[in-house]
Amino acid sequence: MSTPATTPTWRLAEPPRADRLDVPEAWAYHGIAELERAVGLADLGHDDLAPRAVDLLVGDLHQEHARCHRLVALDGETKDGAPLVVGHGVLTLPVSDNRHLAVVRVAVLPAHRGQGIGSAVADRLRRVALTECRTTLFAEVELADEPPADAPDAVAPREGPGHVSADLPGMRFARRAGLGLEIVARRSVLDVPLPDDVVDRFAADAAARAGDAYRVHTWQDPAPERWVDQLAALEHSLSEDEPNGGLALEAERWDGARIRLEEAKRAESGRVGLVTVAEHVATGTLAGMTLLVGDDDRPGLTEQDSTVVLREHRGHRLGMLLKAVNLREHTHLRPAARRISTWNNETNAPMLAINVALGFRPAGGSAELQAPLADVVPLSRG
Repeated sequence: MSTPATTPTWRLAEPPRADRLDVPEAWAYHGIAELERAVGLADLGHDDLAPRAVDLLVGDLHQEHARCHRLVALDGETKDGAPLVVGHGVLTLPVSDNRHLAVVRVAVLPAHRGQGIGSAVADRLRRVALTECRTTLFAEVELADEPPADAPDAVAPREGPGHVSADLPGMRFARRAGLGLEIVARRSVLDVPLPDDVVDRFAADAAARAGDAYRVHTWQDPAPERWVDQLAALEHSLSEDEPNGGLALEAERWDGARIRLEEAKRAESGRVGLVTVAEHVATGTLAGMTLLVGDDDRPGLTEQDSTVVLREHRGHRLGMLLKAVNLREHTHLRPAARRISTWNNETNAPMLAINVALGFRPAGGSAELQAPLADVVPLSRG
């Protein structure tokens, strides 16, 4: 005699949007942030990657370059009487570029997994992506560490080095839906502060190689007006040149207004960018830049964001020069920082080499997956 199926107690809802966090309508931002923190601690052993409530709020308030469609699974109430978020999905739809792309993330509290929540959320978002006429679905699965290549469950990407365990919950979920592993991205962490002589040595050695042809400038947000358009050109170059394997990504469109928007978003979320650029003296143009981002809510953590050197200026150790100078300034401005986190595709050997030389150590990574949206398999029965 079969056991009757248990009726699910959870339900799906589109959460309300709020314009600040201290109003009742902002319950979803707080709930999603708590969920993401719990998922990070359970799956990765840390919450460095978990967005804060303010990050979610600012992302929803600024959708000039990408629209976000959120969905939550609710089951009961918190001790404060707010709906309890046990599952979350977000569909990000670029609108300035990559208009073929639908980027999806689904997360479920570990205690609520196996109830069909993730499948229901993913399928609802898949249908939204189809109505938006998107053709490619992209997703990432974070991992605490990479398995050895000869591990029984190790999956190799279609291009480049790195492996991912097929037994990760997110990988089982994504592969069941039909997404393929394109590349592996490495997360690296640098323990700081580095001894002053170490950073100074890296900076001096790189400066000697660059010579008098370049000079560096460093600032905290906002950027001097004279550099804004050139920063945009560097960001565009990064998205154009970064090795992304077989991922169906177009170069991002950047202009001065987008640079200012990103600075404003950082300011609204309590974050600040520290930028070092290399100016080509003969032409007065920027040859490269690097960006570190920190926030006061997580004083121990700084994120390494963009680093780029224009193709025609490579071979002068500008990448090392930029990073070393920015690290030196970071030590003075953010003395409470204890680690810097960065990401690189495993196919990006030159930048990985710079990071390894500086002392960055592997700290997990992510599987970069994609599939034609029309080929994605529905996972739920509804």
